[in-house]
Amino acid sequence: MPKQRGREHTSLTETATNVVRELEKIPGIKMIAPGEIRTNRRTASGRFVTCSYTTAGFELLISGQSTQKVSVHTVVKPTLIYQQLKASKKLREYVFKERVRKPGM
Repeated sequence: MPKQRGREHTSLTETATNVVRELEKIPGIKMIAPGEIRTNRRTASGRFVTCSYTTAGFELLISGQSTQKVSVHTVVKPTLIYQQLKASKKLREYVFKERVRKPGM
């Protein structure tokens, strides 16, 4: 199981908890680091997961009632882990998006 940064860094939102539980089942993850929780100003309903690839792995922007960033450090190719996450049956109701964020862009 991947270690969490700073033991209990922050709590997870309900939406992010579901995604992190599925991430913990996938091999090749070195660390999962939850970030700051922010309340949404928009009224759009639904659950969204946006993936931004970084040099250490990828960062998920998970939004439902509120928004939270979750950094995932990997030892394998991050696109493979993200594809397994998208294929999870428990996350069928989520809308998945991808974007590439590289240094210098």
